[in-house]
Amino acid sequence: MKLKFFDPREAAKTLKATAHKNGKLGFSADAAKKMELAAGKGARIAFDEENPEDKTLYVIISSMAMEDTFKIIKAGEYFYLNARSLFEELDLDYKNDNIVYDISEVLIDGRPIYKFTKRAGVKKVQLSGSL
Repeated sequence: MKLKFFDPREAAKTLKATAHKNGKLGFSADAAKKMELAAGKGARIAFDEENPEDKTLYVIISSMAMEDTFKIIKAGEYFYLNARSLFEELDLDYKNDNIVYDISEVLIDGRPIYKFTKRAGVKKVQLSGSL
């Protein structure tokens, strides 16, 4: 038997991306570090065309932004990409729904790819000033 102990520092990492009302897809600090995001890099985003009901996205980070990638942008310590066109193509109501993707790394055809699994969404609620 070989025991492998869990490292709570690794388990606590939040690898996620969140859709914002302005159409940006923002990355948590841990996700940006794991994915080695940097300004000027690009993200190629795909879906499983054999299963259009599956809302999972697959992302490959390229060393530079190109015509077929979403450009990675840095604002302070925060990384994001403009994904409005992607959200609209996927028919996602990013303005009213809370859209969060959990990110994991998977091997597809022997190549590491980031898998973005959409969390079950909860509607964003506008709070009024009085109760």
